[in-house]
Formats: sequence, structure tokens, C-alpha cells
Amino acid sequence: MKNPQLVGILLCTVLGVALGHRTRCYDCSGGPSNSCKQTVITCGEGERCGFLDRKPQLNPGQVKQPSMVLSQHHPACVATHHCNQVDIESVGGVTFTTHKNCCFGDLCNGAVASSMTPLCILAAAVTTLVWLLPGL
Repeated sequence: MKNPQLVGILLCTVLGVALGHRTRCYDCSGGPSNSCKQTVITCGEGERCGFLDRKPQLNPGQVKQPSMVLSQHHPACVATHHCNQVDIESVGGVTFTTHKNCCFGDLCNGAVASSMTPLCILAAAVTTLVWLLPGL
């Protein structure tokens, strides 16, 4: 490549796309359902994909009711500072424990993953090598 300005512009464009890429995650904010894998949202700044595991805690002497939903496990965007935290809340006399677990990358909280960001980084690395190698 004989035009380093063109290579520089291309490199900046590719890096801009890679760095400006927001994480996409599966979301089941309405609770667990079969359509969760069809709902994809873009997480906000400072959020990652993850799972929310919500389980009721039985109080001493409380009898487990078979009709009660014992746990909910659903994907969602999670604020990075809440990753791997446990929250406890009381709703209507029932205490719930919510575990917030995070993962890395697009759609990592489901079966399908996107490879957009790694491809952008690879393209930037190849462009840089092509630009630097002829000068050696």
C-alpha cells in the first residue's frame, strides 16, 4: 500500500465501528417464556448481558406450596457494577433472592453469538500489519 493516509482513515473507521459497538442481549424482562430467544435488545452504556436467577426463600416453618413458582431464570441486560451480586427483597411477605450473573460478548446469554466485534478487531490488525510490513 503506497498511500498511508488512506490506510490510516480505513484503520480509524474500522476501530470506530469496533469501539462504538454496543452489546446486544436476549431479554425476558416480562419473565421466562418461549419467545425470549426472539427478543434482542441493545444494552446501554455500562451494561453487559447476563442472567437473573430469582428464587423465593422459605421462612422457618413455612410450607412449600406446589402451585408457587419456585424459581425464575431469564436473560437480561445487567449493569456492570451489579454483576455477580445477590439482592434480597421482600414482596407481599415473601423474601426473594436474585442472583445477577454476567457474561461477555454479543448474545452470550443465549445459544447464538455474534462475531461482529472480533471481526472488526481482526480487520484492524490485518490492516495495520499490511501497512507496517512493507516498511521493514
